[in-house]
Amino acid sequence: MVIWRRSVRILILAAFAISFDSHARTVSKLEVKGVGLTDESDESTIELCKQFKPTRRQIINFFNKAYTVEAYISTTERYSPCYAFGTLEFDDGHFGKWTILSSGAASFVFNRGDGVTLLYKFNKWNDPTACSYGLGDKGEC
Repeated sequence: MVIWRRSVRILILAAFAISFDSHARTVSKLEVKGVGLTDESDESTIELCKQFKPTRRQIINFFNKAYTVEAYISTTERYSPCYAFGTLEFDDGHFGKWTILSSGAASFVFNRGDGVTLLYKFNKWNDPTACSYGLGDKGEC
């Protein structure tokens, strides 16, 4: 009985992993239209954000590994005034416009208008606002 239960669990986990993996999208085309930008008007923030210069390869890596999160993550918990933007197409033909914050949060709006908020924290780009994230007193690094 125990062996049967274990076998069923393994089969369920394997089926879940296969079905989850089969929906993965990868970037097939990427256009970077701007990096090191901010909507803030104070000179110190403008200078700070000029340091955010993710490479094409880093942005592709981000979209290949990012996962969906609730929108408040990019507006509250992982907010950064520094961003990059552009367009991309996935290998399944879906395409749209993206904006990535230096914090690793992003928005992606598909060409038909629906959008998602994405997050991937383990990026190799320079984040000029690192260690300032989180909702508590101590920043997340």
